[in-house]
Amino acid sequence: MDIKDELNRFIDESSDQEKKAMKIFLNSLIAKRENTNLTHIASLLQFKTTLIDEKTLEMEMPNSPLLDNSIGIVHGGLTATLLDTALGTLASHVPGNKKGAVTVELKVDYLSPGIGEKFICRAEVVHNGRQLVRMEGKVRNEKGNLIASASGTFFKLPE
Repeated sequence: MDIKDELNRFIDESSDQEKKAMKIFLNSLIAKRENTNLTHIASLLQFKTTLIDEKTLEMEMPNSPLLDNSIGIVHGGLTATLLDTALGTLASHVPGNKKGAVTVELKVDYLSPGIGEKFICRAEVVHNGRQLVRMEGKVRNEKGNLIASASGTFFKLPE
């Protein structure tokens, strides 16, 4: 069976929730193709990024069936991915950083269940050193409920 046949069979037999997930997958592949700077994970999780200033960034992730853990709330690993991506994106844009940054350390505190329509991570620079950037971030749902907080250290890639 080729991929077209498999996809058609899946679509014919899928539930509404499976169709919604399939549409998210398809849209993420299209978005990745159209924007080569976008990573597959950022595309799949539908991240929307707003650089507020050189020390502050917000990244939004809409809730979807793809995010659920086995008890029906957002999987903690995906909350950590949102935090890591937001903090790392901001660390890559601090003054004096021309090449990007990679995670050295990330500590996440989960404070309440990941329930909501969307999750907004606010990332802030605590210290911009010669080689390392110290960051903090908080994830809230659309109602402002604090879901998780994190601190992280990022290494500036040499030019």
